Amino acid sequence: MTRHFFSLSVLALAAWFAAGGFLRADTISPHGTTPDFKEVYELLRTNLPDSTAENLNRAAVEGLLSRFPGKVSLIGGAADGSALTKSMVIEDNVAYLRVGCVVANFADELGAAYRVLAGTNKIAGVVLDLRFADGSDDTAAQAAAKLFAAKKSIAGPLAVLVNGETRGAAETLAAALHQAGAGLIIGSPTAGAATAFKEFSLSNGERLRVAAAPAASGDSMISRVQPDIAVTGAGSDERVLFDNPYQMLATGNTNSSPGTNFLPYVDHTSEADLVRQRQKDGKLIKVPMSREDLMREKNDGGDGDEDSALVRAAEPQKPVMRDPVLARAVDLIKGLAIVRESRS
Repeated sequence: MTRHFFSLSVLALAAWFAAGGFLRADTISPHGTTPDFKEVYELLRTNLPDSTAENLNRAAVEGLLSRFPGKVSLIGGAADGSALTKSMVIEDNVAYLRVGCVVANFADELGAAYRVLAGTNKIAGVVLDLRFADGSDDTAAQAAAKLFAAKKSIAGPLAVLVNGETRGAAETLAAALHQAGAGLIIGSPTAGAATAFKEFSLSNGERLRVAAAPAASGDSMISRVQPDIAVTGAGSDERVLFDNPYQMLATGNTNSSPGTNFLPYVDHTSEADLVRQRQKDGKLIKVPMSREDLMREKNDGGDGDEDSALVRAAEPQKPVMRDPVLARAVDLIKGLAIVRESRS
């Protein structure tokens, strides 16, 4: 009886929000009014196969929360999931940490992931990728910012990648790092939707987080975070390159895009490194090289002869990073590492 009453209460609350105009316009009936929620609920309960008070209740709650993305969320008991979706060494010596969602114990997870990478690699710096990241734990975001600002457990130059889909606690983290001067922000402006959350315990053991007010970092309110180095993503291909920064895009796409002052990637492979051989009956057939090709081969590190060119051409080519935002961050970190070594 209590559960049924709770279900009806939640549904009634959802109906109240609907009556208040929070539903999208495409859900409003042609008659200009929304259906009565209790009426719909009873029809579903009595006619929908396998419907129960429990699953109808869950569907109502999930539907209500979905109307407020980034502002309301249910946090289930113990585990909120992993904050990091990827941690690896890229381009030989750069630690890459990709954040999916800023959750509790985020700073501990960051520190542990970095120690694993640094334990077997000489790390020149860190890329913290907050693009497409979210989260509702501002306390965890501030703790992570302090971790980077301290430069103790995670050392070296820091590049923070952001875009218009960086929101919630991830945006709070970007703002805190920027304010502390812990690293350079690279990419495009964030969503401008950072908020402070209040947390409420529910009777089933879950917790409800509600965006109660705009978030603050230090003494100032957080607005849209502007990058120190503006590099616009590759338009519609931004998500493709985010998933795989080495992805070859369709012909005509380059690493250059509006909003960046950097030139597109230029393939520096010489003609001597191009196909100077043919395959016939399982054997390599040499193609005569001009004098200019031989000179270019020597300038590119070869011995200046055709055999050297064949060997170099047969070697597997290093993949080219085509994500313009990540490529800029890697270049920056490697450059700073060289400067630091020259001064030490």
